[in-house]
Amino acid sequence: MCCAIRWSVLLVISAVLHPGLAADAPPAAHLVACLDVKDFGAETMRIGDLNMDGAPDLLFVQSEFGSRAITCLTATTITGDILWQMGRASADNGRIYSDLPVQIGDWDDDGRNDVLYVRQATYVEPPYDGRSVRERATRYAGQATLVVLEGATGREKGQLALPAPADDCFLFANLTGSTRRADLIVKDRYWNLWGVSHEGKELWKWSGSTGHFPALADVDGDGRDEVFVGYALIDDDGQVLFSHDDQGAHQDACYLVQPSDGQWRLLFGNTGLHCLSRDGATLWHRPMGECQHVVAGRFRGDSEMQFVSVDRTPVATHRRDENAWAILYLFDLQGRELWRKQQAPGAWAIAPLAVRWSHADGPQDILVYGHGPGRPTAIYRGDGELIDELPMQYVDSRTAADRQADYYVLVADIWGDSREEVLLFGSRAACIYANARLSVVPTLTNETLYPGM
Repeated sequence: MCCAIRWSVLLVISAVLHPGLAADAPPAAHLVACLDVKDFGAETMRIGDLNMDGAPDLLFVQSEFGSRAITCLTATTITGDILWQMGRASADNGRIYSDLPVQIGDWDDDGRNDVLYVRQATYVEPPYDGRSVRERATRYAGQATLVVLEGATGREKGQLALPAPADDCFLFANLTGSTRRADLIVKDRYWNLWGVSHEGKELWKWSGSTGHFPALADVDGDGRDEVFVGYALIDDDGQVLFSHDDQGAHQDACYLVQPSDGQWRLLFGNTGLHCLSRDGATLWHRPMGECQHVVAGRFRGDSEMQFVSVDRTPVATHRRDENAWAILYLFDLQGRELWRKQQAPGAWAIAPLAVRWSHADGPQDILVYGHGPGRPTAIYRGDGELIDELPMQYVDSRTAADRQADYYVLVADIWGDSREEVLLFGSRAACIYANARLSVVPTLTNETLYPGM
C-alpha cells in the first residue's frame, strides 16, 4: 500500500489534470491513497465501518467470472491494511459481468455492521462448459443461502435459506412494518423477484422483466416499502400496483424520487428515458437508442432537481466498439433537455454518479466513469463544464496490461467534511481522491474575545 500524499506527487497530478496551472499552485485533486490490492483486487466494492472504529472500511468482492458465485471477500481499511479475508484470492477472479449479491449492514440490530452475501445453490443443468456466462440453471440442487459474517472478523454468524435462483443481487427493505429495513428483496438475473422476511419466510414472488436492480421507497406513505422493478410497482405485500408491457426489452436503470411538490417521479430507462407518476401514468418520455443510467440530483442552482442520463448506443451509431460513443444528458424536472455532451470515441460504456465534490451545501457535480481502459474519471459541473479528471493510480509493480484494466467508481464522504471523496477500484488497483480546493465558508463578522456575547 502506498499513501500518496507528498506535495511533489500532488503537484505532478495537478499538472497532469490542469496543465495551465502554475507550478506552485495548490493541487485541485488530492490523491489520498493508492492501494496495493495484490491478488484480491475486484471490480465490486462495498464501503462501511467493519471494525467499528468510526472510520469507513472497504470490502473487495471477487467472483467466478461468468457467474455470481462469490469466491473471496477481503476487508481492508481505507489505507489498505487487511482486516480479514474469506476464501481464496485470485487475480483471475477480480472481473465481473454483473452486480454481485453482497451488502454491508447491521443485520441483527446489535449496533455493529455485518457482511452478508449469497452462496449459490448448485447449478445442475445445463452442465457448465467453462466458457459461457451462467445466467441461471434449468435445474438446481439445494437452495441459495444468505450468509451473515461478523464485520470485524469475517466469522460466520448465521445463515438464511433463499429460493435457489435468487443469487443475482439483494436489497434491505421494510416489507413487514418494522422500524428499520430488516427484510429482503432478492432476485435472479432477469426473471423473478421475491420478498423475504427477516426470519426467512417467503412473503411473495413476482415474475416479469426485472431489469438490473430495483428501487425502493415508501411511495404510498404506509410505513412500508414499495418496489419499483422492471416496468412494475409492487406493494409491500406483493400486490402489483401497476405494470407496463416490457415489449421485449429489460429495464436498464430506475430511480424513485419525491421533489418538494410531493409528487413521486418513477424514472426508468430502456429505449428512452421515461418518467411516470405513482399510478404508472407517463409524465414525459425522451427517446434514446439505449438509456443505460438515470440519476436525480440538484446539479444547478436555478431549480431544485435535475436528471442525469446516458444514451449508451445512440440510434445514429448503435454499436459497441472502439469507435462508438455515448451521450451524457442533463434534463430538468419536466424532462426538458438542458444540455448534452457527446463523449469521445470508444467511450460508449460511461456511467454517471452524483458527487458532492465542489460544495458541502451547494449544487452537486456529475461524475462520469467508464470512458475506456486507461482513461480518467471526469467530473462536470451542472452547467456542463469539465472541472476535474481523475486517473486511476497504480503501485509500481503493476504491468502495462494491468494499467489498461477496467475500473469502477464509488463516492462517499470518507473524511466526514460534508464533501465526498472519489474511490476508483478494479481488479488491479484502487485509489482514493479528495478535492483539495479550499471550501468557501461564510465570512465571520462581529467577532469578539468574549464567549457568549
